[in-house]
Amino acid sequence: MRPRTRLLPLSALLCTALLAGCGGVPGGQITVSAGDFRSAYEQISALPKDQQRAKALELAKKEGGTLSLYTSMTADIVEPVAKAFEKKYGIKVVSFRGNSETVLQRTLQELQARKPGADAVETNFLEMTVLAGKGVLADYAGPSLARVGKTGRFKHWTASRFNVFLPAWNTRLIKPGHEPRSWEDLAKPEYKGKFTLELSDSDWFANVTGYWLDHGKSQAEVDSLWKRIAANGHTTKGHTTMMQFLTAGQTPMEAMNYTYITGRAAEQGAPVAYLPKSGKSTIPAFARPNGVGMLGQAPHPASAWLFYDWLLAPDGGQRVIVDQHLTPSTKVPGDHSLDGITLAPFDVAGLSKDDGSWDRKYDALLRGVPQSGK
Repeated sequence: MRPRTRLLPLSALLCTALLAGCGGVPGGQITVSAGDFRSAYEQISALPKDQQRAKALELAKKEGGTLSLYTSMTADIVEPVAKAFEKKYGIKVVSFRGNSETVLQRTLQELQARKPGADAVETNFLEMTVLAGKGVLADYAGPSLARVGKTGRFKHWTASRFNVFLPAWNTRLIKPGHEPRSWEDLAKPEYKGKFTLELSDSDWFANVTGYWLDHGKSQAEVDSLWKRIAANGHTTKGHTTMMQFLTAGQTPMEAMNYTYITGRAAEQGAPVAYLPKSGKSTIPAFARPNGVGMLGQAPHPASAWLFYDWLLAPDGGQRVIVDQHLTPSTKVPGDHSLDGITLAPFDVAGLSKDDGSWDRKYDALLRGVPQSGK
């Protein structure tokens, strides 16, 4: 059996997250009591948008000048984000890092125990959808929201960045003209044993499948392609681990990885790429949203509002995201993360309602596929 994957059904995420079990919260909601947090959000939102930041900062200073951030950002990302926010507003960031499931579980457990610890949460779209569905997120309608496109706006949370899926390859082992030019190319005999598949990317699997079906392939054709792709590949857990294998030349190619991971490795001198020599990919890319939300029961609600607003600002958190080679959710001058890439729609709505079927299908596909390095 492979390790538990990221893409769990919403019911399972909710059950494992609550100390009292699924039956502990009537109607699937966590009761929010009135208090100072609501007053802070109301005071800010009642003002014209050009006055909201100043009011939020005034209230944040009265709260003690601290922000508690729960996030699945990696340490090398969250550190510059926190430092830039602290420099801008003088508000100290105390962060809890974990994978997306852990962030969700801790947040909901604390709320269930009426001991909220997080002011703001920034994590994967699926976990943000769960938090939104539990009614624990406060709505943000500040000045930075207008800069986020419709595809990045969701009920009670907003996309802060995107992780873009594309194949990656070692340029010393895969010569120009021999890199894949479509997802279908991964099924070619020439790639037998040459690439890795990440064990938890069932959402990538779901989106590629949907794309093929939407563009005229039959279910039988899709099933045949996946069978041949699985037969060509090896598996491993973790996108960073995949990149380590790729940069070391232990594997020539990755079926998929996040473009920012490939781009950062290339900037550090690794012989890796996700774009061909022409600089333009012919493979439809899928951008998985990660989002930000502020807790209705935040201990420091004004700080939560200020962080939300700053993270979406092109001259604030979005600038830091671009500097770290991630794909921002707004237009930021100097952002080249999508150059040469054509995006296909990422099925947030469908995957958020999924009952775990895509996870089970991906498990079945990879059953028996050998692991990289073994």
